[in-house]
Amino acid sequence: MSNTSSSSAAPEPHLLLIAGVGGLSAEEGIAAARGATSRVSVAFVTAWGRTDAVRAAWRDGRPGEDGSEFLAVPDLDSVVAAATGLHGRSPIDGVVTYSELLLRPQAELADRLGLPGNSPESVARAQSKALQRRAFAAAGVPSPRAAEVRRAADLPGAVAAVGLPAVFKPSLGAGSQGVRVVTDEAELAGLLAAAADLNSPFLQEDDAYLLEEAMPIAGDGSSVYADYVSVESLLFEGVADHLAVTDRLRLRNGCVEEGAVLPSRLPAEARRAAVDCADRAIRALGLTHGAVHTEVALCPDGAKVIEVNARAGGPLPSMFLIAADYDFARDIARVALGLRPLERPVPKAVAWVRYVPIPAGEWRVVAQRSAEEARAAHPDLLKIGLRFAPGGETRRDVTQHLVVFTVRGADLERARTTAEAVERFLDIRLEPLDPASTPATPDPLDPLDPASTLEPLDPLVPLAPELAVAAAALAGPVPVSVAAAAGGAR
Repeated sequence: MSNTSSSSAAPEPHLLLIAGVGGLSAEEGIAAARGATSRVSVAFVTAWGRTDAVRAAWRDGRPGEDGSEFLAVPDLDSVVAAATGLHGRSPIDGVVTYSELLLRPQAELADRLGLPGNSPESVARAQSKALQRRAFAAAGVPSPRAAEVRRAADLPGAVAAVGLPAVFKPSLGAGSQGVRVVTDEAELAGLLAAAADLNSPFLQEDDAYLLEEAMPIAGDGSSVYADYVSVESLLFEGVADHLAVTDRLRLRNGCVEEGAVLPSRLPAEARRAAVDCADRAIRALGLTHGAVHTEVALCPDGAKVIEVNARAGGPLPSMFLIAADYDFARDIARVALGLRPLERPVPKAVAWVRYVPIPAGEWRVVAQRSAEEARAAHPDLLKIGLRFAPGGETRRDVTQHLVVFTVRGADLERARTTAEAVERFLDIRLEPLDPASTPATPDPLDPLDPASTLEPLDPLVPLAPELAVAAAALAGPVPVSVAAAAGGAR
């Protein structure tokens, strides 16, 4: 009887993680990838961050002897060349990313090396809202009326085709950056002229913009929910498994996202309509592998696709862990290696994510409680990211949210009340940088939300928002809930 040494066993598959900006943090991505295989290399784009902590997290797995490497690359264009060199030294079996901005090099690598993944063409369609609209129109997928805009001469025709009010957005972009509701042609012309000056890592280079039908998705004062959802899917060898429908919180600050809830509270029929719309949209784009996050409007005349993203929605991996103890990010990594997902999520609790928007205008954060204080006071607060320290200055076109946090609840009502309690506890206070230029009266109401009001979002704040902003220079900092109600209706 012969003994077979462990060294003669087939090595685990070699997975390359591309990280550096957006999506899961690089450290979270490394942990997820190692849930699929112990052999993980990292290509980290250094243009947006330092490598020290990421390299340390990678080293915790004692890599190196298995042929895995840590590649620090300066920019997106360097990823493919560096990874191709790695493949020559230690063949790669799959490539994964959790970031919208890194999908292109992922697709190029998978295509060049013959690995599982979406084609570069399908990813290009998924990343371009203009190309999405063309594909949906060709396939008969329900979607809003839309017109492409590249120059001022295109505006009259676009307005005639779409109507006003409408939504103006860049064709390439993520995180709702550069998305605005417009009510007249003069405002639209101003936004187009200013669009070239927008500078955000979530806005990629493209001279195309879209003018889209303003669908009634914001929700109204009768509910905390918006009238749109997202469908979370995982594709393996061309077959889509639609894992869940995620509810969205009411939009009270124009197009700026305010939160998400998993699982959905919607009845089965409404969920089926959203899933069917998402499935048709995914097929129209030609996506075949990996996570897909599809936003669907629940309109009076039926479900319509807002957009498709060829990656997991930002908070969804952690939401699945909280609500269903399901490692979505790990299964995304498995699919990238050509391995079947291990399981499907079964909800056991509710994950409630709250994004607290930055009001319109320019503000200084005067005071807030710390993340540590919030965690100590609220055991069901599982994740929190305060974007600014007291003294920090901000405006919405740079960063859209003051804080993002996630709570867990045994049911929807408990999750909601916990989220509301956390937001009140944080007590974020703002003051305008230039009180003279801050409007003493609120912006116009959101035309997408005819039922919206100017009441404070925080019932503990009795001061009417228009009076609060007008008095800001004299009376001190403004609670975020009041500032948002007064300045966030655009």
